[in-house]
Amino acid sequence: MKIGNQIAPHEALELHELLTFKNVCATKSATMAALVKDDELKSILQQDFTVGKEHIKELNDLMVGASTAFGTSSKATVG
Repeated sequence: MKIGNQIAPHEALELHELLTFKNVCATKSATMAALVKDDELKSILQQDFTVGKEHIKELNDLMVGASTAFGTSSKATVG
């Protein structure tokens, strides 16, 4: 049930899971970009990292700005 800025507990869990996945992907892209020799691949990985950071910020903003249907606040940690 979604009303205004309220999200259901299962939605908060889904957001947290997606945020965790995006953090792992961004970390991997940044690490691999530092290791690869091919300039085109390096550019793709750096672009993926940049877009991933934007997605992480948006997901974090959603979690911080929303409260669950039970009235508790959802807060995420971005690494």
